[in-house]
Parts: sequence; structure tokens; C-alpha cells
Amino acid sequence: MNVQRKFLSLLFFLSISILVVAQGKTGTALKYGKYGCVSSSYRNGSITYTPKGYFVIEAKGRYTYLGFSKPSSGKFTVDKKGNLLFSGGYFDKGIAEKIDRPNKFFVTFPTIPDHRWTCSLADK
Repeated sequence: MNVQRKFLSLLFFLSISILVVAQGKTGTALKYGKYGCVSSSYRNGSITYTPKGYFVIEAKGRYTYLGFSKPSSGKFTVDKKGNLLFSGGYFDKGIAEKIDRPNKFFVTFPTIPDHRWTCSLADK
């Protein structure tokens, strides 16, 4: 009986470990591509969503914001949590904070006219 209990405990531990590792890998992998952004505001009892353009994340650590007639480019790095840290371009000194849904970020930066934007992967 003691051997059986040890085996079940080991099996349970391995199952939990595999689940945690699998969730960590799917939750932290950055998807390169085009992210669409919107801002939201609450006025007169309703929420209004305003499109704010797109930004493109490239594998070489570069991004381009496509919200103006002339694109604005800069660089980014990814921290341990999967957040994007921007330097240069329109998002200079900003952050795209990873949220609990895949391929979705809250974006804030010093010159943002709204509190924050919600940006989601548009090209899959």
C-alpha cells in the first residue's frame, strides 16, 4: 500500500509539473505581427471604443506604429514577465503590459492622449 501511495503521489506531482510548464510556455511566447489598438472611455452611461491604429512587432527587436500618415519606428525588448519595453518611435519609454489573455497587451507611454490602450494580435 505504501508503494502504491508513493506512485500516486509521484504521478500527481508529474502531472501538475507538466501542466505548469505547458501553461508557462504558451503564456509567455511573443507572437510577432500586427497588433490593433483601441482606447476606451466612459461617457454618459456608455463605453466608447476608439481605434488607435496598429503597431507591428518584428523578430529583430523592432516595432513600427502605423497610426499616422508616416509610420513611426523604434526598438523593443521583452522582460521576464513577457512585457514589451519600447525605446524610440511613438511609444518611446512606454510599456506593453502582458495581460491574462493570449496575444493581448495594455499599452501606456508618456505622450499617450488616453490613459491606456488595449492592443490585440490582428494577424495570426
